[in-house]
Amino acid sequence: MSSSHAGPEPIAPASPQWRKDRWTLNQLSTAVWLFDIDQGRVVWANAAALDVWNAASLEELQSRDLKSDMSPAVSRRLQQYQADFISHGASFTEMWTLYPRGVPSPLNVRFSGAHLDDGRMAMLCEGRSEASLQPDTIRSADALLHTQMMISLHELDGRTLYSNPAARASFDSQQQDLSARFVHPADYERLMLEIRSQLEVSLIAEVLTASGQRWHELTVRSCHDPVSGRPSVLVSSTDVTELKEAEALAHTRAHHDPLTGLPNRLAMPALFASLVKQADLKGAHLGVLFIDLDQFKAINDTLGHLQGDGVLMEVARRLFELRMQDDAVIRLGGDEFLFVAMESRDEPGRIASLASRILERLAFPVHGERRKLMVTPSVGIARYPEHGRDAELLMQRADLAMYEAKAAGRNQYRLYDETMRNRRDEEMELLAELREALRRGQIEPYYQPRYAPHARRMVAVEALARWNHPERGMISPADFIPLAEKSGLINQLGTSILEQAVRQRCEWQRRGIDVAVSVNVSLRQLCDADFAPMVERILTCYGCEPGRLELEVTETLLIESNPVVHANLQSVRSLGIRIAIDDFGTGYSNLARLNEMAVDCIKIDRSLIQGLPRNDEILRLVIAMCKFMQVTIVAEGVETQAIADWAFRNGCQELQGFYYSRPLPPADTEILLTACNVASDRMLTLESVA
Repeated sequence: MSSSHAGPEPIAPASPQWRKDRWTLNQLSTAVWLFDIDQGRVVWANAAALDVWNAASLEELQSRDLKSDMSPAVSRRLQQYQADFISHGASFTEMWTLYPRGVPSPLNVRFSGAHLDDGRMAMLCEGRSEASLQPDTIRSADALLHTQMMISLHELDGRTLYSNPAARASFDSQQQDLSARFVHPADYERLMLEIRSQLEVSLIAEVLTASGQRWHELTVRSCHDPVSGRPSVLVSSTDVTELKEAEALAHTRAHHDPLTGLPNRLAMPALFASLVKQADLKGAHLGVLFIDLDQFKAINDTLGHLQGDGVLMEVARRLFELRMQDDAVIRLGGDEFLFVAMESRDEPGRIASLASRILERLAFPVHGERRKLMVTPSVGIARYPEHGRDAELLMQRADLAMYEAKAAGRNQYRLYDETMRNRRDEEMELLAELREALRRGQIEPYYQPRYAPHARRMVAVEALARWNHPERGMISPADFIPLAEKSGLINQLGTSILEQAVRQRCEWQRRGIDVAVSVNVSLRQLCDADFAPMVERILTCYGCEPGRLELEVTETLLIESNPVVHANLQSVRSLGIRIAIDDFGTGYSNLARLNEMAVDCIKIDRSLIQGLPRNDEILRLVIAMCKFMQVTIVAEGVETQAIADWAFRNGCQELQGFYYSRPLPPADTEILLTACNVASDRMLTLESVA
């Protein structure tokens, strides 16, 4: 520990008084020397100082360059002394350890200022030996000088009594009060209040330093000034700015989406709590808008993930532009965003208006090399506090409303109501039962035949998934197929139907019924790289002739640019399996792409067939396109003799619909096939005899 105070005017070595006093100083047993701080050399020393420095002569001591092995901490401390000598004639008393010729020499030294001949400020040193001190005392004093920890002693009113070199370097002024260090006065006030009742207090606070605003971890202890005995506080500070900045960066990264820069799902609770507090104070409502991009997977699959990321960044930018001061925009993940909006009493209807603007702003085209896709949003809205006060609950209900918007045709918004929750509960219950039905093999194919008028026989059957629930009875495919798609069960369901259909076809073949079987395939199935190998395994397992299996895909799926889809289609076609386009005529067909895939069969959508005779000209055009491609043409949705006659007369080779049969279970299908084809064979025999 050291003490400092203002001393007399610094002496000048060139003065007559100084020369007169040299003889007297040489007689003292106290070591006295004059040190040039700038040059790092001893200018003058008395005889006792020569002994301390282990010097043969004054000239030899003057020749030593003491800067060459001076530590940075000592150098900073001497510069601090020099500044204080100049500014207010200070003097210091500290315990130092000198190392003349490498031998430690502990001294209690008084330092004061002295002007050199050229006017520069030097340091007059008066040293008394401290050899009798305990080694730990000597070492602790030296450590206090060199440590990077900032240590200072203050009176209870904050006045600074002592600062070690690190504290002096950080806080610039020896005289600075403790209170002046704190950026936030409340931190200082809390610190001093707590130290009156506790022996030790710790906190992390923002402080003002010579390097600017920093974060310090402070430990403050109650003590007494060893000089005056008055109650004091000892402050130890460590700079933790880099740690705080790293924590802040980690927090930012953890709570923000790296692609869009928006807050993420982890940030939602704190943001929502803040907005709720503001809404309650203002008597306002909050709208939680759950936004999902329609068909975003098609953008990633057809245009690539780089293009998909660009779409997400553009969506984030447009949403942020719609944000007002009391709103928040969050990216939940994938193509899902959340917009939390304030609706004050002065602007009723703002949430609905915002939803409309979101629909308008997020509808934009995305261009690829070969095609253009349209981005549209579906938006679900839940309101605080009407639909709940909890963030998770409101998100769930907004999510429900969003799915209602999708089910209603997409690119629209829906406001939550209780019927949606009831429907979702029913859907979740049905989903659980669907999983169990798949596990138990309760979902089986029914078969609808395709009739060839020219051959007067059933030439193929389409396998259609049916679920005969043990309690609910027959569940419509319109209810469970979309649920399987949404839940990711469609691959399992599709594989099950395909395997059952192939097995059934082989059983019929063994019974003398030769009929092709057609099975629908979804986009999710074709996006699975294991699809083609799976089909081949099933064919091999049951010994099914590949040419008697037909896979039905939609025309929009067939022209997708997904390389996995194309590879699967080419692989199954190379096995000899036929490819049919289902529901043809309702999408935007690319004839060049269809020709490139070399499909075998086109099934004209039932909506066109059932629109006869109104659709006469359109159908003739569609059939002409099919003839140009030289494929088998099937008319779906045939329900009357008149439609059957028209379709056959205009070039449809096969007919399918209720006129011939509804989808039937396997046993009934077998009876129908046997009866129809036997009757056809008899008719053909009679015609040949005639």
